[in-house]
Amino acid sequence: MKYSVTALFLLAILGLAGVEVSAQKKPLDHSVYDSWQSVKSSMMSADGQVLVYAVGPQQGDGSVFVENLRTGAAIEVGRALKYSFPQDGKFVFCTVNPPYAVTRQAKIDKKKADEMPADTLVVINTATMSEVCRIGGAKASKSGYDSAPYVFVSQSVKGRKSNNLLIVPTDGSQIDTLRNISEYAVSKEGDRLCVVTAREEKDSLSKRSVVLYNLGGGSPVTLHEGAEEYAALRFDYSSSRLAFLVTDQKEKTDGTPAFSLYVSDSQGCRKLVDAEDESLPKGWIISRHSKLSFSNASSRILLSLNEKFPPKDTTVVDFEAPQLDIWNYDAQILPPMYKASERKRSLSATVPLCPDGKLRVLSLNPDDHIQYPVGAEASFALSMDEGPYVRQNLFAAEDKSDVSVVDLTTGHRTLLAEALEGHVYVSPYGKYLMWFDSSDCNWICISLGSGERVNLTGKTGVPFFDTEDDHPSPKMPVAQPQWVGEDEAVLLCDEFDVWKFSPDGRSAVNLTGGKGRSSEVVFRPVDFVPRSNPLLYSSIFTYPEKGPVELSAFCRKDSRNGFGSVDVKRPSRFSYELSGKSFSSVRRAPQGATLSFAMGDFRNPMDLYVSTTGKMKDARKLTSINPQQADYRWGDVQLVHWNAYDGTPLKGLLYVPEDLDTAASYPMMVYFYEKNSETLYSYRSPAPSRSIINIPMFVSNGYVVFVPDVVYTPGHPGESAYNCICSGAEAMCRQFPFIDRSRMAIQGQSWGGYQTAYLVTRTDMFAAAGAGAPVGNMTSAYGGIRWESGNSRITQYEYGQSRIGKSLWDEGGLDLYIENSPVFFAPNVRTPVLIMHNDNDGAVPWYQGIEFFMSLRRLGKPAWLLEYNNEAHNLSQRRNAKDLSIRLQQFFDHYLKGAPEPAWMKYGIPSERKGNYFGYEYPESSR
Repeated sequence: MKYSVTALFLLAILGLAGVEVSAQKKPLDHSVYDSWQSVKSSMMSADGQVLVYAVGPQQGDGSVFVENLRTGAAIEVGRALKYSFPQDGKFVFCTVNPPYAVTRQAKIDKKKADEMPADTLVVINTATMSEVCRIGGAKASKSGYDSAPYVFVSQSVKGRKSNNLLIVPTDGSQIDTLRNISEYAVSKEGDRLCVVTAREEKDSLSKRSVVLYNLGGGSPVTLHEGAEEYAALRFDYSSSRLAFLVTDQKEKTDGTPAFSLYVSDSQGCRKLVDAEDESLPKGWIISRHSKLSFSNASSRILLSLNEKFPPKDTTVVDFEAPQLDIWNYDAQILPPMYKASERKRSLSATVPLCPDGKLRVLSLNPDDHIQYPVGAEASFALSMDEGPYVRQNLFAAEDKSDVSVVDLTTGHRTLLAEALEGHVYVSPYGKYLMWFDSSDCNWICISLGSGERVNLTGKTGVPFFDTEDDHPSPKMPVAQPQWVGEDEAVLLCDEFDVWKFSPDGRSAVNLTGGKGRSSEVVFRPVDFVPRSNPLLYSSIFTYPEKGPVELSAFCRKDSRNGFGSVDVKRPSRFSYELSGKSFSSVRRAPQGATLSFAMGDFRNPMDLYVSTTGKMKDARKLTSINPQQADYRWGDVQLVHWNAYDGTPLKGLLYVPEDLDTAASYPMMVYFYEKNSETLYSYRSPAPSRSIINIPMFVSNGYVVFVPDVVYTPGHPGESAYNCICSGAEAMCRQFPFIDRSRMAIQGQSWGGYQTAYLVTRTDMFAAAGAGAPVGNMTSAYGGIRWESGNSRITQYEYGQSRIGKSLWDEGGLDLYIENSPVFFAPNVRTPVLIMHNDNDGAVPWYQGIEFFMSLRRLGKPAWLLEYNNEAHNLSQRRNAKDLSIRLQQFFDHYLKGAPEPAWMKYGIPSERKGNYFGYEYPESSR
């Protein structure tokens, strides 16, 4: 006998419904959130022998677990979630927090900051799995990147801005204390320490100084002393050089202090660039904010320059001075952009570390972005100068820039491309430049040796962009270039498959053999080895010229996930596997085969696994989080299909209670945001809502939840939502008779909130609707500001998510903006609406939710607006998220389950009782 996918799905559910234990399970409630656990993080030593991971609840005390995978020895450090360790993994440093209950009580008692319970640093020896020591009052700690003969612990000193610095030997020997330290840096091997000592506040003769300690032996060396300020201590990768900044200027009298650049090496400590160096452009200085780094092999220092501003005019009295921002129509940067990012305009510069090395400024202007290939060891830099196009870039779908190569010795510029759209990539060894040409959607490669320019992908006959992308903007590549050998070949991805190209365009090999396209499996090269090194300008990575390249795999047809590999030299050695699981945090040891990863699905939490052979099939499960889930009613999910009203085939997800009775009738929540069918196998924790419904919570409480994919026609995003979402809701009612068509609701946030607002003006098929941060009026939102970034919202409407495709003044443009604005059709609304829009929303202006609410209020439509004070686009404060979760459930329970109307819906909350009374109860009558 053959069954359809839907039939098999229902049989599985029915099988569960007959199990007696299922009937005894409890529905999830809002009290479960705090205890629900997750694997917060995991890390491996370079050789893969030591694995460290943290497990913690959403609120409360967690633990760090350290395991020696070679010996099997392990240790748990309670009340800890943060940890660090050097590459050799011989020691682990865990920050142990005070008990959550103790910290909570201290907040209740309104303790001052220096009276709050302090953290403790615990040092673990991974060979013996024993504690070396515990250091109380730890503010922060550092160790060497490669190894840690010492850990350096900063401790606050009451009444002082500076700290004590403890030098803690990891062999358990005596701890030393350095007092009055304001800044410090540690070498790669962890045996050299440089500190800035602060002045003793009660000693007028004390001086600030920069002191270098060679902890392996030798006396400390004072590199500089007596300056007004020191900044930006930086060791190079070899630990043989140290750079820092020095100034004698004071901001009060001199304006922005100008710093000199010093370097200390085997030749002693010397000034490399003077604060008044003649090479500095007028009005630009080395400041305390200048970014400072060595090139990978220390052939040069890279730094940024900042603008110098004069001291404040002391004759201006604050209470008499006007307070205003001036917005210039032709300015490159407007005040909101400065405020949002605390933007500091900068120029890029280099200083060669040779006897006659001179400062060379590379940027033509603050919008001339400089990239340094080969770990900044190449003879040139790449310039992407947006300066001539800054204003038009603010309103363009793609940024334009002039691309040039800059000789680091002479400063000579060679222009390669003018007004180029998109991003330019430099090959790891600096031999080639690549960019995706949006005019014909092909990858272009240019040889920096010969200047030859080649279209690599034009003859392949397949698109190297996402053909399903429905934005009215230039197509974008699906992945960045990945390189093989010393720029011998480049890996590029079409929509499905992975290709290897010779940079001269003479050969092109489909490494995955077209199997991605034929089976609708998306393959992408992945590198699971962590490569961030804070002491290098950049970590150079390429795939070997022969041997396997690891791949991620995702099947578009059924949303299964998996991995594979292909040999770069012998593509016939290609294999992959797909699984009905989701994966995250996949990491491979840099110097070994060990692999760790998190794996789960909707019914199983994301537990941590480890494989010392490097093969997932050999993995051992390390965690078993959330055993309490077995006590609660959960659910099941399946992939569903239907055709939109216009015939477009669509996919979505349908979640149902695990004890589903197909003879009963269930209310259905419909949640949406673009496309979500790819998350079929994702685990979803019961958690307080930051903005949207929590699917496990609603399913556990007897709801069916439908999550449809939405595809868009440019110019008509609202009608596109109707075409996909409403057709899907009707299709679910036809396919699954246990869904009650009269008890359906919709809910979405941001772009989903906009679609919710539009849909209730278009149909009355839903019994209730929840709109989070909705755009109610595209004509007024069009000219607004995204306050979190300070950027204009205009491009978002023309080319971005709103997909209008025209400006407000283009022919037919105004009609489209009105067509897609719910406020103009508010008289059509017959659905009760719950709106959440917060007064510190930096993405969608708060007034948009108000416009929609006030329109409904004026027309006498049932509507509520939740405004969380000082909250952003999505709630950040847990207390508010818990509150929203309760109100969402009460609102939908009232309209879909016939539950009583809670007091907050019926009467509101008087301002006098705000913060003390919440109105959750169900009164007959109450005030």
